[in-house]
Amino acid sequence: MAVSLFAMATTLWMGFYLFARGFPRIMTLRVVIVLLALAGFFFGAYNNIFVQVSGSAAIRAVLLVIVLGGWYNVTFHMMPNHSQKRYRIFEWGIYALGAASTVLLLQPNTFLNEAGNALYVAHMSPGWAYRAYGAYQFIVSFGIMLNLLIDDRIGLTSRGKYFLVASIFPVISVVYGVFSLGSKTPTPRLIQDALAFCGVFVLGLSVARHQTLTERRTTFQDFPLTTLSTLGLVAVTLFFALRFGIPVENLAAVTGFIIITVGAYDLTREFLERLRMRREGAFRKQLRQLESVDENAFRVRLQEVLDLLCRTLNINSGMIAIRSGDEFLVAATRQSVPLESRISADLVMVDKLSRIKGGQLHNLEWIAPSFEGQTQVAVVAIEKQRSRLENPRDDLEMLEEVADQVGTMVSLRNLRPGQNEQIRQLVAQSRANASELNSIAGQIMDTISINPDEEFIRMVEDALRHLPDMIALGQSTLADKMDLTGKTHIERGRQLQQLLMDSIELLKPAEKRPPEPLPRVWYNHAVLYDAYVEGVPNREIMARLYISEGTFNRTRRNAIRGLARLLMEK
Repeated sequence: MAVSLFAMATTLWMGFYLFARGFPRIMTLRVVIVLLALAGFFFGAYNNIFVQVSGSAAIRAVLLVIVLGGWYNVTFHMMPNHSQKRYRIFEWGIYALGAASTVLLLQPNTFLNEAGNALYVAHMSPGWAYRAYGAYQFIVSFGIMLNLLIDDRIGLTSRGKYFLVASIFPVISVVYGVFSLGSKTPTPRLIQDALAFCGVFVLGLSVARHQTLTERRTTFQDFPLTTLSTLGLVAVTLFFALRFGIPVENLAAVTGFIIITVGAYDLTREFLERLRMRREGAFRKQLRQLESVDENAFRVRLQEVLDLLCRTLNINSGMIAIRSGDEFLVAATRQSVPLESRISADLVMVDKLSRIKGGQLHNLEWIAPSFEGQTQVAVVAIEKQRSRLENPRDDLEMLEEVADQVGTMVSLRNLRPGQNEQIRQLVAQSRANASELNSIAGQIMDTISINPDEEFIRMVEDALRHLPDMIALGQSTLADKMDLTGKTHIERGRQLQQLLMDSIELLKPAEKRPPEPLPRVWYNHAVLYDAYVEGVPNREIMARLYISEGTFNRTRRNAIRGLARLLMEK
């Protein structure tokens, strides 16, 4: 009883979890169908302990047909295309046999002595239904193992071994079940249910360890913690349900209701999170497109940047001011300081993200400086979010990123026209090269979310610190996160080292590095390349770029975030 209830809860939750994290990946949707069908099987098995309904054994058998057919479909599509073409007829034959088995199983009197059989495997009458059902289970089990062990031997790879082990348990369960269906001696159903659940458990380990079948990358703790919290909530609810007199036979329905409720909430939250990330990605894309502008469009572009920022952060007020002598001139505003207003440098001259002291900017809360070398050339300010007590840290980091981009725009605007046009041409050429290299890197990397979390950024920074050490790189968490494969950890370290160095090269605005002092557009690449590839001390890099320590730390932080985002883009 406990095994069926726990197995139903686990498979049902995994189905909702993978659907939320893996949509719209087709492979994941296939596994979701398998998990939901298996959850239905365990739900029926639990209820059968208390009430034996005629025909329920046939329904459970049909659900197993769906489970085995779906799992075969999953392993079939893990094979390379040439193998799929070779065994296509075999695949269709399995589906046809499964359909025939379903029709025969639903015929009257297929199962015998259902009444009173609560704890043993159901018995089938000898006939075509038993023959077709037994043959289907044996053939599909053979097909599953064949898919994993032929040609490329997917089942022997680092990821595929989980699918192989997860498949072995159902295969053993099938052999046990087929002989039990025709045996005259009653056999415990607990063994069959436990074997089927073990396969699901191994699949869960794969999801937790490698984030298998997920479309959006999450932290390694996401699946274990959400699973523990959901099952913990179920356990607490069942405890109080028993205390208040809910019949034991209704506990499966209570469990299903709780998990469906939590799963629906999780689906909604995941949808909104993806929508937010898509909007932030679109914002950054538009922001990059606004960098290269001529003098006539400069003010218009600054206003567009400010409007984009305010809409993304869901705030009403903000402003961008450009340095003009000893004062700052408001070049873009939104329900704030009037356009063309002059602001005293004492109010906006800061070394880092700071709170505004008041005065002329009393309706604004946060200010982020933009630098060119050691000179502050602009500021970006926003109001405090009215719906929250404090602006979220993510919003403040985006404000710093926008201020950094504004500094680049101002730097480009201050160049002589000839230099400006030359840099634009070089940037266009570099972007073309970046697309090609990014395509090569994409073959190595799995799908990762476009917005890096703090844990992923720390992984990238730690890998950069150990860039010359292939042994440390091969054992790093970033190598696991990127799913790099190799016969030894040294080979994995070599792959990660090359991937990081190629990604740093993508940040180059042009092929040839200009003489010092470097233009503002070179800062991100120069900081990463000099610090981590060449091993130049920070003080020397600051001297090369003519920037202060605060500007260097801010530039390095933004460069690492940009590198992490580059690693995460498809």
